[in-house]
Amino acid sequence: MAAEPDDRARALDDIVAVAQQHGIGADEIAAALGGAAAPARRTRARSVLIRVLGFLGGTFIFAGIAAFIAMQWTAMNAPARVVITLGSGIAAFVLALLAYREARFERAAAGLLLTAAALEPTGMLVAFDEFGSGGDWRIAILATAGTIAAQFGLTFGSIRRSTPLFLCLLFGALFALTAMDLADVDGTIAALTLGGSLVLASVGISRTAHRDITPPWYFAGSAAFLGGLFDAIDGTPVELLFLLAAAGFVYLSVVVRSRTLLFVATLAILAYTGYFTAEHFADSFGWPLTLVAFGLLMIGLSALAWRIDQKYVRGPRAAPPSPG
Repeated sequence: MAAEPDDRARALDDIVAVAQQHGIGADEIAAALGGAAAPARRTRARSVLIRVLGFLGGTFIFAGIAAFIAMQWTAMNAPARVVITLGSGIAAFVLALLAYREARFERAAAGLLLTAAALEPTGMLVAFDEFGSGGDWRIAILATAGTIAAQFGLTFGSIRRSTPLFLCLLFGALFALTAMDLADVDGTIAALTLGGSLVLASVGISRTAHRDITPPWYFAGSAAFLGGLFDAIDGTPVELLFLLAAAGFVYLSVVVRSRTLLFVATLAILAYTGYFTAEHFADSFGWPLTLVAFGLLMIGLSALAWRIDQKYVRGPRAAPPSPG
């Protein structure tokens, strides 16, 4: 986790104070840092290589299983089709759990979990198709998504890794979406509910060690929420609330430090501005000038806010303690 700017500055102040106290020069510090950098670079390169090989291994395993299934599918009976899909998925899942217990194979575990996430639901749906008696296909998806989400949720609770958490969110979102569809929930309400839930979940996850999985969920959640909000208020007297909501997401992106959220919010503001201009000011030259002036005002206010924050909110940095 990257240090805060103030923490870095205080750390540098402490380093300077200690160096002055013991008479250590800048060249000696640079030499010590340079000597430690090479092993760190080698360790990082080795870690990246191990991770890449792990993902490639999982990919080739999945590709081999998929090729075998495709080649033999027509020659298999119903039980064999279930065993080859669901059974392979369960085997990959068990291997992933075993890999997490061994440091040597831990990098391969994520690829095996992804393989299990593809094969297990496929096998369950094949079982529903082969042995089911008809009915609403959404029931099969609901049962499958709920079971797999619970499986990966329990897995995350046991091993505390990011991959099962990501997969739990994926199948949990599919379960919620299917459940709302079965309940005939309006699409706009479903988008607002699911999108807002994903954004809130991402905010919570961003405060943990699993923050690396949040960008896709920030993207999906904010896009779904803003899309649902636009459908809900388009053409109403409160239509401009969409712009306020998009600006709120810009603020949230700064708070949680998410470039993905900032990208979606900025794109939403630009898209709505273009839509609003085409609808109400297509032949007016004053409107673009007004937007430019408003943008310049916002930039000026941001600079003023930064100065206020630096001068009055953060306050002057305390001086480092004197040596001795």
